[in-house]
Amino acid sequence: MEIVVTNDGMNYHAETSGGTELDIVFGPGKPDEDTTMNPVELFVSSLGMCIAAMLRKYCTEHNLDCGEIRVRVQDEWEPGDPMCKDIQVEVEVEGDFDQRRKNAFLKVAETCPVHQTISSCDGVNITIL
Repeated sequence: MEIVVTNDGMNYHAETSGGTELDIVFGPGKPDEDTTMNPVELFVSSLGMCIAAMLRKYCTEHNLDCGEIRVRVQDEWEPGDPMCKDIQVEVEVEGDFDQRRKNAFLKVAETCPVHQTISSCDGVNITIL
């Protein structure tokens, strides 16, 4: 997968090699009425969305009636801090599930590719062309 991000002023556009797109407005002077997320919020949101998607797939494959899946991700990041200092994730899966099933949900959540990346990434190589 390749993602190309372009920027014009405060407008940022990302497009994947698969053809999906994302647009955000970011930076000083961003209009108050603009509710797009900033890049850090997108990063933290991607963790929650990935966990929710993995759990939904698991529930579907196992014919579990799990209703709403709610993932709450909390991060107290401040500029200058390491990004992954202390991310807290709480997951609620609607339904009456025993501890064995909840343990299975945890294992599934931990297989989320975003979580795996955060947990094991040795570094990101950046090249300025």
